[in-house]
Amino acid sequence: MTPIAGTSSDGTASRVPPMWPMDNPVRAYDWGSTTVLAALQGRSPTGAPEAELWMGAHPVAPSLLVLPEGSRPLPDVIADDPGVLLGDDVHERFGPRLPFLLKVLAIAQPLSVQVHPDAERAHAAYHGDDVSPYVDPFHKPELIYSLAPMEALYGFRPADEAAELIAALEAPRLKTVLDELDGTSADPRHAALSALVRWPAGDRAALVEEVALGCSRLLASAPVASLGAVGWVQRLVKLHPADPLVVAPLLLDLVALPAESTLFVPAGVPHAYLSGCGVEIMAASDNVLRAGLTSKTVAVEELLHVIDCRARPDGGTVTEALSDHEVRWHRDWEEFQLTRIRLDNDPARPVALHRISGPQIVLCTRGPITLHADGAALELTPGSSAFVSAAAWSVTATGQGELFRAAVGICR
Repeated sequence: MTPIAGTSSDGTASRVPPMWPMDNPVRAYDWGSTTVLAALQGRSPTGAPEAELWMGAHPVAPSLLVLPEGSRPLPDVIADDPGVLLGDDVHERFGPRLPFLLKVLAIAQPLSVQVHPDAERAHAAYHGDDVSPYVDPFHKPELIYSLAPMEALYGFRPADEAAELIAALEAPRLKTVLDELDGTSADPRHAALSALVRWPAGDRAALVEEVALGCSRLLASAPVASLGAVGWVQRLVKLHPADPLVVAPLLLDLVALPAESTLFVPAGVPHAYLSGCGVEIMAASDNVLRAGLTSKTVAVEELLHVIDCRARPDGGTVTEALSDHEVRWHRDWEEFQLTRIRLDNDPARPVALHRISGPQIVLCTRGPITLHADGAALELTPGSSAFVSAAAWSVTATGQGELFRAAVGICR
């Protein structure tokens, strides 16, 4: 349903509707599931991998707002009246742009091992004189909430633990990496990663063949420590037969995320989502530095400049109950916060959502649920979303199901 114009807090007619339905792009990366996003949205699968559902105003793939006169890109609608749609505080801090991006990830195959720059580095490199690997001048901290169980690589293992796991492969070519891990360099994990990403192109397939033989031997023998990590190496060998980063599960930490858990990824932390499905929120940037497990460019020097090689970084979040129905996850983020709303109520009795200033994107994952804002009503079905402008005075919801709200972090 297209929303009608509502009323403002003083009872006068508002010239800006409080919310709009969104038409969101699906990104068809090869690691995506052929079924998960289609099932979420209640439509037939396309037969192609569908990896990410994007909700936001990033210029790479902006959402459309469904208006009475036709659909328009969200960035264009914001540009028409940024003070009203974003709110004066958000507009003053971030300019005429939505500072967060919301996604649903459907992971059938492992993503690339990657890191993101911090804000200072992204701005300086993007505006510098040299050719930059960055597509925008912004950083990209991110938070993922697991809709279903997930596995991921996240941060580095301690050097001695990584050395023990890699040595167990008995792959002669990996002696170079083991020497770095056992050596006297100031940062052995950085040195080991550097050796892998700089591995001679002509010798990469031979290295992976040795790794594959080591995995087969280990998996056929008595149980070993972190057998799950060795199993992931074996799977990666089949997907990337000439990529030294197939050993990443032995160098990086392998973490399991049960359903309904969260993981925060700060700047510089190497990570790769391996399986599962989640709701992801981030600062509105598409800056990615890949280390491997990809057919895309690896910006080696920039990667090694920004990567944080400390062991096991803190990926925790603050969990805060806002009401009986709503919980929020946050840290000290300016650009974003994420809340989850669960409803099981009488449709005749709306539940008031916690007051959040600034713009919001509301995603339905179970429903239908009807949003109400300043006299307007909009029904959301699973996989659909609404953009709620800063002009909306209050938001309530009726129905049974689950919503996620993305909003600006400084407006807590």
